[in-house]
Amino acid sequence: MRPGWNPVRRNKHVGTEVHGHGNNNRLTIPESWHDMACYFEKLESYLVVNRTVGGRKLRFLVEPTRPDWFYPCTVDDICAVLSHCGPYALSVIDFIVLRQPTRKQRILSPVWGRAIWEFNLDEFSGPAIVIEAQRLSPIVWPRSLNTQQTRELERLRKDGHTVHRTRCGIEIRTTHSSLRTTVLYRTLLHELGHHVDYQRWSVDEWRCKAHTEKEDFAHRYAQEIYMELSMRMLLPFPSILIDESLQADSLHREWFSLS
Repeated sequence: MRPGWNPVRRNKHVGTEVHGHGNNNRLTIPESWHDMACYFEKLESYLVVNRTVGGRKLRFLVEPTRPDWFYPCTVDDICAVLSHCGPYALSVIDFIVLRQPTRKQRILSPVWGRAIWEFNLDEFSGPAIVIEAQRLSPIVWPRSLNTQQTRELERLRKDGHTVHRTRCGIEIRTTHSSLRTTVLYRTLLHELGHHVDYQRWSVDEWRCKAHTEKEDFAHRYAQEIYMELSMRMLLPFPSILIDESLQADSLHREWFSLS
């Protein structure tokens, strides 16, 4: 005779992922119910640096870096590139934010930079480009890449990064020079392209645009500007790391260089 249901008998799925074990302790970026600001709008401490670029006043919000982290380009580097982008391009942004990501943000949302339509921090509010601090640790991508990721990997090779295929995935090894190329000559112009594109559409029209269409425009915008400026022998140029300029703005050399 077959025994009936025994409530004491333990279900084989109890304590496993199938039963939901671990779903409530996955690694996530903390958010506050009392603070509507996104995590990339929260700076622990920062310095305000004022610059005039192409006749327009820009504010830089610079967050100190942690040990072994640095910004691949200086404030003066960014000003030098933006000064050649034209009055209209400069009119679509109010701030350049240099921020230090946390280790958890680096793991879950690694980026070179961001285009923020309405950056809000204390008394500052307006469109901004966020440039994130980097470190020289290898970057690991999965072996299986989509079309957009394959194109980006090729761009990283051209920037000077070393790409190795391993058993676990694709390992991207960076240097200070390759990071500077990626951030200053591509990411900065790419995020600026997003702002230029955003101004061409209404909010509803922008939301209806496909993500790939937005990315293709920004990549094309950055490439065209870089090609034009390089033909005019304006790019690339050596890093502008002047101690007198850093001291005048209370910035530290180690925030921008590991040497």
